[in-house]
Parts: sequence; C-alpha cells; structure tokens
Amino acid sequence: MTTAFPSGIAAPEPQNESENQVTNKAADLKKLLEVIFDDEIVEPKERDALVEFTETMSKEETSRVFQKFLADKWGAAIADDVLTSSEIRLLSHIMSELNLELKDLPEQARFALKDAI
Repeated sequence: MTTAFPSGIAAPEPQNESENQVTNKAADLKKLLEVIFDDEIVEPKERDALVEFTETMSKEETSRVFQKFLADKWGAAIADDVLTSSEIRLLSHIMSELNLELKDLPEQARFALKDAI
C-alpha cells in the first residue's frame, strides 16, 4: 500500500507494519525535508504539506524530526558553521513554516543559524 504526504506528495513505504502513526508522520516529514533541500525550492504543495505537518504533529515531534534531518543532512556543515546563504535562507524558511525557533534546535545548529533568523 502506498502512503502519501499531505497534499499528494509521494512518501516512502513504511519500514515495517509495527510503525505507529507518529513514526510514519515523522518519516514522511523527514523525506519531505530531503526533497525540499535536494532541489532548494519550497513548492506550493510542499509548503502546504509542511503546514499540515504542523497541524498534525506536536512542536516537539516536529522539532525532533527537523533536528534529525539537520544531523543527517547538514551535520558536518553545521558543525563547521559553513552554510551558504541559500542554505541558510532555505533552513530559515523551513523553520518558519514548521513554527520552529532557534531555541528548538541543537546548540550547533543555533550557532550556525543565529545571524540568519
């Protein structure tokens, strides 16, 4: 069975049948973040999906997923405080759409983004 992101964005299949709904939403959100960062564009349907995630997940859940995404995708760049201006703008935009603030991020991410947000 194929699952779908909010607003019709394709999502990966669950890893196994025992994953609960929160885990599935977290996986879907992480995949959406990867798609957005791969093409560096937040398309209208992706923006709508981000809004839907904020309506169906707690801020803590959303923050955990975003932190995991940052660690997996941007760990080295954030650790070195080396982000391009376009990466910073995109991260800032995503944080805004997810209703996240700097205080919701790990220390290294806060430091890397402190002047941008």
